[in-house]
Amino acid sequence: MPVFVYKGYNRAGRRERGRLEEASETAAYETLRAMGLSVVELNDAGAARAEPWYQREIGTDARQIPLEAQAALAEQMAVLFRVRLPILDILKVLGAGTRRRDLKGHLERVARLVAEGLPFAEAFARAGPRVAPVFTTLLRMGETSNAMPDLLRDLAGHLRSQLRLRRQIGAALVYPTVLVAVGIGVLVLVSMTFAPALEPLFAGRGLEPPAGLALFLTLRDLLSAWGPWIGLAAVGLLGLAPMVLRLSQRRIVPRLPVIGALARDMALLRMTRGLDLLLRSGLSLLEALELLGTLQPKGMYAAEMRAAAERVRTGGRAYEAFAEAPHLPALFLELFRIGERTNTLDAVLGTLSDALALQIEGRIARLLQGLAPALTLLVGGLVGLLVHAVMGAVFSVSDLAV
Repeated sequence: MPVFVYKGYNRAGRRERGRLEEASETAAYETLRAMGLSVVELNDAGAARAEPWYQREIGTDARQIPLEAQAALAEQMAVLFRVRLPILDILKVLGAGTRRRDLKGHLERVARLVAEGLPFAEAFARAGPRVAPVFTTLLRMGETSNAMPDLLRDLAGHLRSQLRLRRQIGAALVYPTVLVAVGIGVLVLVSMTFAPALEPLFAGRGLEPPAGLALFLTLRDLLSAWGPWIGLAAVGLLGLAPMVLRLSQRRIVPRLPVIGALARDMALLRMTRGLDLLLRSGLSLLEALELLGTLQPKGMYAAEMRAAAERVRTGGRAYEAFAEAPHLPALFLELFRIGERTNTLDAVLGTLSDALALQIEGRIARLLQGLAPALTLLVGGLVGLLVHAVMGAVFSVSDLAV
């Protein structure tokens, strides 16, 4: 089916852009109109101008709905589907129960598309802003298997586990971030206030200031001359950090000494939980591997999943392809082999996911235990440097007075 690239404005006046699969340009326009968008540009994706890399990575459009909101939505949908309410009534109840404007707008668009005759899962996939790819996949599976409530409950658990892991990492980084910020603030404060106050005592006598004081004076001059540009560069680096992380997550991050092992474990956890979820939804192993490799085309283990799918398609075993991949733990390979041979892979992957989650939590705890003291020593060394510089300047001033 042809893919069209669109740009338009929603009813709140915000610009949106995205991609849409439709049979024709007219059908794509009607779908966008049903979603409540005022279309200003609609082109065939094959003929459209390629989007610059920087717009793909740091675009200003609305991104994915937060995981917490997605998990809550999946839980509420599971309850409403279990009591067998009509689709439009379900969407009305969900829209009335959320306070998020992006999610409310998403549900309103889904309702309009369903009223136009589109199947629920397809309408949910086309309405923006985005949700996790596995969300729409499981909705499609639920429509065909009549197991929507169970799949949505499993999806909510999957999303909450991802959210819990992200929060653990964020909490682990709070204390080191505060230490670094305090150290930089003290350094700038001394360089801009204390050091300039002592400089005239030495300049008036034609003497060179002590080494520590001279260092802070040099930093003062640098900040005075290039301060605004340094600030802009720092803001730019912070803004580009997510893009750099995405571009380097497959090649650079896995090779880092400590962070690399944690990143590999997290990618493996996403893969095992995704496979577990898709297998329990009724997909075969081949279909689950192909679908997950497509949903995460640039993921750390996407190539390995595609290779495993190809091995299964040609009559082999998926674990044989995984065994040829670097960095995969022996425990994963052995349990995957047992589960595939005994046809209990869904149960094995569930157990393995829980074990990986505990392992990642332990890694994060150990990383925090080592990182916090190291940064504390670094800040302590900075304070020692300040004390040395201050005392050296004070003693030099005393010598000048004598």
